[in-house]
Amino acid sequence: MVYYNNILCVEARWLVDNGVMTVRQYRHLRDSNQIYIARRGCRGTPALVSYDSIPERFKPMVKEVLGCDPREAAKVSQVESRIVHDAEISRYFEEDYLLPDGRRLPKETRAEYYANAIVLEAIGRLLSDKTAFKRSRSSGRVTHNWKEIAEGVQDLDRTRYPHTLPANERRLRDRFNRYKKEGLESLIHKNFTNMNAAKVDDDVKESYLIEFISAPNNLDDAQVARVYNALAGHVGWKQISPATVANYREKHFATTYAGRRGSVAFSNKIGMQVKRSAPTAPLFHWSLDGWDVELLYQKTETDKNGRSTTTYHHRPTVVVVLDTCVKYPIGYAVGTHETPELIQAALRNAAKHTRELFGKMYKAHQIQSDNYAIKKMMPFYEAMADKVTPARVKNAKAKPIEPYFGQINKKWCQLLNNWSGFGITSDREKQPNAEFLNNRKTSFPDFDGVCKQIDMIMSREREEKVERFMQLWEALDDGKKIELSRESYLRQFGETTGRTILLQHSGIHPTILGQRRSYDCFDVTFRDHGAVKWTIYYDPDDLGEVLAMNEDESLRYMLEEKYVQPMALADRKPGDAEQLQRVREFNRAHEELITGRRATSGNIVREHMRENGLIEDETLRRLLITDSNGQHKDVRSKARTGKILPVVEVELVEVEKEPADFDFDRY
Repeated sequence: MVYYNNILCVEARWLVDNGVMTVRQYRHLRDSNQIYIARRGCRGTPALVSYDSIPERFKPMVKEVLGCDPREAAKVSQVESRIVHDAEISRYFEEDYLLPDGRRLPKETRAEYYANAIVLEAIGRLLSDKTAFKRSRSSGRVTHNWKEIAEGVQDLDRTRYPHTLPANERRLRDRFNRYKKEGLESLIHKNFTNMNAAKVDDDVKESYLIEFISAPNNLDDAQVARVYNALAGHVGWKQISPATVANYREKHFATTYAGRRGSVAFSNKIGMQVKRSAPTAPLFHWSLDGWDVELLYQKTETDKNGRSTTTYHHRPTVVVVLDTCVKYPIGYAVGTHETPELIQAALRNAAKHTRELFGKMYKAHQIQSDNYAIKKMMPFYEAMADKVTPARVKNAKAKPIEPYFGQINKKWCQLLNNWSGFGITSDREKQPNAEFLNNRKTSFPDFDGVCKQIDMIMSREREEKVERFMQLWEALDDGKKIELSRESYLRQFGETTGRTILLQHSGIHPTILGQRRSYDCFDVTFRDHGAVKWTIYYDPDDLGEVLAMNEDESLRYMLEEKYVQPMALADRKPGDAEQLQRVREFNRAHEELITGRRATSGNIVREHMRENGLIEDETLRRLLITDSNGQHKDVRSKARTGKILPVVEVELVEVEKEPADFDFDRY
């Protein structure tokens, strides 16, 4: 129901939709002028029928559907029909308006103020509609019935319009007039903006509170209030309660957190964290860290008096190199505590495992490590990765390997009888039975036994993930696979004999693992350094190749173990002939190199002597300078006559000897 041109009207569609009359009945009444159409319908504007013109037989049905007298329903509709939702008003309370302390209005308060605003706006539209009110007979002016408006406002559905406008018509009118004068801010209660009653009412008092709350000894609210009040008593400030401190602790939570908990906790709990996606392929990213495994082992020590004592509280340390693509443990090493040597062993294991998986050693694109012994470890990290990115100091969240250790602890370690539990900050109800551990301590493994447990865990981890790991590797483009050379591997991870050694005519013969071994190099330049003292680097698990380096590492040669040929032809086996031929070809190339060098130097000397008039018999006889063909007499004879014979290049032809004439010491 609605008033139109001061006429109580009902929508024509409403009459039909609610079964008051049929479409046929409505059309008959309209066409026969038995009902008065106060407003004709058009697109977006429904037709309005005067309620008083509706035949009496239909009015009881209208009252039954409305549930009240149509004129009572029209009172609400006068306001409600003019309510329009306003995005500008909503944005003002939801986004634009801030309280003096920087906060926004509470959620329920924002909804209340928005409803108040749109209802007052609807009242303004109603008051501007002169046809909605009667004119005074004496003056002809429109009279506004505020009593009916107030009743209509109070009859609004509070679930749809949760307003708090007054029911009294005079107070409602005052509220409306103040709203029209002061705008949306007039709806905000003064308790939100009034600071006059605040006990902490300036920056000095608030700063003292911030400092007391931020104290590193982490005072509670009552302690802070007591300290503040002691100061307030001296300077004449108002006393505060612990509740006030609680409010300021919440207000300045981020400001005071670093002082109470420390910078590391601030970075982990308050600072913004970076969210990253896992690598899409193997060897794109390795994360490396040490872990004190939650497995106990026993250790027996004997003092100087020969008395033995066994302790059972020890835990091993494992350094894990984790490929974060599928959380695959590509390398690991177990020790009693974390050391640079243990980290090297884990990296060495990672390199070897890539060879086991892929047939060759490969390096990662990126290694993420912590900052432990970073200067000493950097060369090893750089040998195993194209880029090294140490995590920020004390930022455990930056390393994806940290949660991996927790998963391994729960998945595998917790199932073993020597499990020591979760971290010390964990719930005690989730920790192992201390009485059970004490009764079972004598069955704890020793260090070798706990190492076998860790080997089993890592082996199972690899077995579960290797299939997916290999699938991703096979799908990876070859151009993104970075091979790790044998030389780089030995230079960083190889062991040494502890002494230098000279090259002999039969090669280099270091003593490795208590056994004298023979190595040689098929690089013809290696034999140019017969006076160099070499340090030999080797892999104890693969002695087929070693690396020889001089003291300043300016010379590096890969040596291979010498092939042992049988003396007797009858002892020959497949492959012997090929290896013998390989040595022959090397010696032939080496001789040609030496001959070429001598020919070049001889020609240079003779040319210099000729240009400077130094060619005399006694000089040539004393120096025995030959030509490129190894001749001396012809040069000397021509020198007497002043003629220099042209140099003739002679091809050297190797003469095959019978096997019985082989120089075995040479080959």
